[in-house]
Amino acid sequence: MKRRQKLTYFLAGLLSALLLAGAVNPALAAMAGKTIQVFTGVNIYIDDVKLNPKDANGNPVEAFIYNGTTYLPVRAVSEALGKPVQWEGKTQSVYVGKHSSDTPAVYLSQLDYFNNAGAGSWHLGEITKDNLGNEHSYSLATSNGNNSSITYKLNGQYTKLTGLYYQKYEDRSRDHDAITLVISGDGRELWHGSVGPGLDPVDISIDITGVLELKIYYPGSNWGENTALGDVALWT
Repeated sequence: MKRRQKLTYFLAGLLSALLLAGAVNPALAAMAGKTIQVFTGVNIYIDDVKLNPKDANGNPVEAFIYNGTTYLPVRAVSEALGKPVQWEGKTQSVYVGKHSSDTPAVYLSQLDYFNNAGAGSWHLGEITKDNLGNEHSYSLATSNGNNSSITYKLNGQYTKLTGLYYQKYEDRSRDHDAITLVISGDGRELWHGSVGPGLDPVDISIDITGVLELKIYYPGSNWGENTALGDVALWT
């Protein structure tokens, strides 16, 4: 189908937040909805390389033309330019690049991983409970931590990673040695910590300024299925 031939309808008042968050934020109730007619089929190129824009969940999204103006998906373009993007619901604002906020730019489990390797697959975005009985969202946990690793391409967009490393509540009575987890950036160790039966959860706060590739892994024969990472967030 030729460019501009295909017609579709969008709720323009909701579009920016949907592209950014991949889900409807309750704060959007204050925004007005409007049905419009637009032209799709617009191609986007960054430095002569075609961009295939996707939302936060990896679903394809389209650029479109409305009243002679071309509208682009903010997240896809910002990531192509190496800039983080953040939707702040309380002010109904989109921030591209650095932004001081009390909420993270994104949770790690919401990003598409680059590589998921090792003996056990990683479960992302689940709610897990630490050995003190506290629940944590946006967690990362593996079904078998022996030599398991997960890698993300951050492209230098973020400055800090925070989270919590802990023994899982359901495994708090298991008799085993402390389990070590390592976080590295561009091949250099940035943090490591160990948890196990009778050990408190460990807070994580790492400077990841300029890090292009982030790797989280259990070294050697650490059986990490008894542990999890919770509330792992990236900040600008």
